[in-house]
Amino acid sequence: MIDHFLNGVLPIFSIGVLGFLLGKRHIFNFEAAMVLNKFVMLIGVPSLIILLLSKAPISEFNFQMLSGYFFTELVLYLTGILISKFIFQRETKEAVLIGLCIALTNHVLFVLPIAETLFGTEYTKPIIAIITMDGLVLFAGTIILLDFLETQDLTVADTFKKIIFNPPLIALLIGLVFGLSRSKIPVSIEVFLNAVAVSASPVLLFSLGIILSRPYKEVNLALPLTITFIKLVIHPIFAGIVFTAALALPTELKNPAIMTAAAPCGLMSFMLALNYKVKVDVIARAVLISSVGSTITISLAAAL
Repeated sequence: MIDHFLNGVLPIFSIGVLGFLLGKRHIFNFEAAMVLNKFVMLIGVPSLIILLLSKAPISEFNFQMLSGYFFTELVLYLTGILISKFIFQRETKEAVLIGLCIALTNHVLFVLPIAETLFGTEYTKPIIAIITMDGLVLFAGTIILLDFLETQDLTVADTFKKIIFNPPLIALLIGLVFGLSRSKIPVSIEVFLNAVAVSASPVLLFSLGIILSRPYKEVNLALPLTITFIKLVIHPIFAGIVFTAALALPTELKNPAIMTAAAPCGLMSFMLALNYKVKVDVIARAVLISSVGSTITISLAAAL
């Protein structure tokens, strides 16, 4: 477990710590973090999505595992929305993103590189399947819902135009076309996408660290702690029960999926909150606290 923590979890987590320290020293400020986040949203994440989906072995995915994992995500998504909306009285768009924060784990930017470092590419196949499903369903669905909530005063045509021209959604469509057709991306374009995509994880983690370095007055930690508990404790236990008792999945499918469920809250919710001008105090702290806590939960899951 100590090896898993030192060699897999800590190096990734340290990128956010670096952003926090440089933010505290005022070398980077909130405006810089917004620029970095905009780069990730418009260029980094779309490039990453295209690469992942274009190379995803969709025909080899275990859809029994995926259906079980999606069931746990859906339950947590709705739970997050209801708790934040009706117990903590958060506004609707923030409640939606809090639901996403709980359901969508930080797999692309956290679990995948850690799992590859510790166990190799064979182990990561179920994780890549979950990433593909989440991109196509959970992430895309949330973007569409946010666009709809943001454009309620617009015409149906204008709302539809805003949705279909959203860069991550365009990237999902392009990546899916290449993935299903098994076509290869031209070499020059793939080199460009690789160069950009590799920056998405560290830049977003660094941006999060900067945001968290800002002082917040009278921050109530009740909701971030609730989110963290559901994400790091309830989710992996719930997933483990579903995978073991209901689906009887083999270890090579079950363990990577549980490791994914034990990961911190998804950074994509933080990125979307900044881009859709939603308050980030709760989501940013939930990501931070769950990232710290996940150094234990991921290490434990990795040792299964």
